[in-house]
Amino acid sequence: MDSGKLNDWLSLGANIGVVIGLFLLIAELNHSSQLAEVEAYQTRIKDIQELNLQLALSASLAGILVKAEAEGANALSPDEFRRAQSWYASIMRGMQGQYYQYQQGFLERESVDKTLDDIASQFYARWEEFGLLGNIEVQDWRIEIDQRMRRTNID
Repeated sequence: MDSGKLNDWLSLGANIGVVIGLFLLIAELNHSSQLAEVEAYQTRIKDIQELNLQLALSASLAGILVKAEAEGANALSPDEFRRAQSWYASIMRGMQGQYYQYQQGFLERESVDKTLDDIASQFYARWEEFGLLGNIEVQDWRIEIDQRMRRTNID
C-alpha cells in the first residue's frame, strides 16, 4: 500500500475518532447538567424539610411564631424577637438561594412562582415586620418580589 493511501486512511480514522469523542463529550455534559439540576431540587427539598423539622422539634419556636402572628413582633420579648427574626431570615436566605439556582438554570420557573406566591401570602409582611427586607442580596429577586407584591395588592 502506498504511503498516500495509508495517510488518507489514518486521517479518516483520526477524524472519526474526533467525531466520536465530541459526541461522548456532549453526552457527558448533558449528564452533568442533569445531575446538577437534580442536586438543586434535592437541596431545595432538604432545606424545606430541615426548616420544618427544626420547627417541629423546637420546644418554643412554634409558640413564638404563633404569638408574633397573633399579636405582632412588638409583643415579643427581645429573646423571642431575635429567635423569630432568625427564623424568618433563614427562610429568606433559603428562598434567595433557590432563586439563584433558578438564575443558573437549575430550577424551573414554576418553583420561583410558587416561592413568590408564598412570599406574597405569608412571608413578606413578616420580613418587613422583623426588618429583614434590607437583607435581600440578589437584586433581580428583590425586583421580582416587589413586582409580585404590587400585583398582589392590585388583585
